[in-house]
Amino acid sequence: AMALFGSTSPSYLILASLDLANAYLAEGYDTTLSSYIPTVEDLKKTLCHQGFCLVGNEPLKLTIATKSHGYLGEELASLLFDGGIVCEFADPDFVVFMLTPEVSLQELDTLKNALLSIPSSPAITIQPPHREHPAQAVLSPREALFSPTEILPVHLARSRILGTATVGCPPAVPIVVSGEVIDEAALQAFDYYGITTCVVVKET
Repeated sequence: AMALFGSTSPSYLILASLDLANAYLAEGYDTTLSSYIPTVEDLKKTLCHQGFCLVGNEPLKLTIATKSHGYLGEELASLLFDGGIVCEFADPDFVVFMLTPEVSLQELDTLKNALLSIPSSPAITIQPPHREHPAQAVLSPREALFSPTEILPVHLARSRILGTATVGCPPAVPIVVSGEVIDEAALQAFDYYGITTCVVVKET
């Protein structure tokens, strides 16, 4: 389907959307943000007061470190999803929400009430895998990316050379970089983050 629209010419639909976005930002959006951000700050303070652990300081980004509340990030995201709330991102450690003034005050209240309705449980102490040493690089990233590759289940990829990096939510720090050897530490990290397959360089 993409081939129907692929072109080296500029997309006038995108250009038109940029014009509309610029007009939207120029017509009082700074005032809208100025009044909205304190509301988000109040939400964050309420959640902290109720025992949620928040990380980061971006005004419109709400990141909850869920294990201290007794849930994996995916578990908390699933509970919220059942109530009609979809987060931006979730992994074993965090749930992330990207807020904008287009998220209404009523919708913020819905999010707050949904989070506060989830009872806390004993904290989860399992930590992400820790790598003591960098993985061994045997090819440059360019060599690995342009080599013939195949897709393998991660449990069959030990000691193989990674072809294409796999990350949970780009942009992110890859577990192994293209051209590095997939070692035991990488396998543990793949398992922790729910990565089941990876692209490896074909053996000759």
